[in-house]
Amino acid sequence: MVGALGALGYALAAALGLPPMMAATVAVATQVVATGALHEDGLADIADGFGGGAGRARKLEIMRDSRVGTYGAATLALALVMRVAAFAALAEPGAVLVAAITAGALSRAAVVAVMRVLDPARSDGLGAAAGRPDERTVAAALAIAAGLALVLLLPAGPGVVGAALVGAAVGASGLAWLAHRQIGGQTGDVLGAAQQAAEITTLALIVAASG
Repeated sequence: MVGALGALGYALAAALGLPPMMAATVAVATQVVATGALHEDGLADIADGFGGGAGRARKLEIMRDSRVGTYGAATLALALVMRVAAFAALAEPGAVLVAAITAGALSRAAVVAVMRVLDPARSDGLGAAAGRPDERTVAAALAIAAGLALVLLLPAGPGVVGAALVGAAVGASGLAWLAHRQIGGQTGDVLGAAQQAAEITTLALIVAASG
């Protein structure tokens, strides 16, 4: 649904005659508003914590600080640019719709897997309160997202489908590995950042495979 809303924003902007880059900006802005910038906030927080904290306790303390530092601002800006550039590169509204829905679904299913793999890094907070999904729940989430990717992307070729699946896996697992190394587990911020990493990597590989 978040992907579809972003694609709708893109289509409306394109229909008004805006060029792809401006339409893509409208698309990403629509997604940010739809989610309340929840995942973007997590990405900025872990960038500040992982980049500015000297130890595990300090990293977690920084991540809870509502202020955004240099690491967080720079990371968030680059992440938004990557998403805008991906939609602009696809250009055609139908292609943006397919990519946005696919990346949104795969990245959120990947978050469920991260919740299963990583222990909570602290005893309180959103990550701990969300609980730990069982293996069947993880499998169901991944199967639904992968099936959606197959249906939507197969007309573009099996290579594009494979690229999207690899993108989500690499983005989420890379972020999960980093979180394990930095703070020994997951928090709500880590889950939000994992979604962003998976979505951006998925979009990037879809663009590369479609070129």
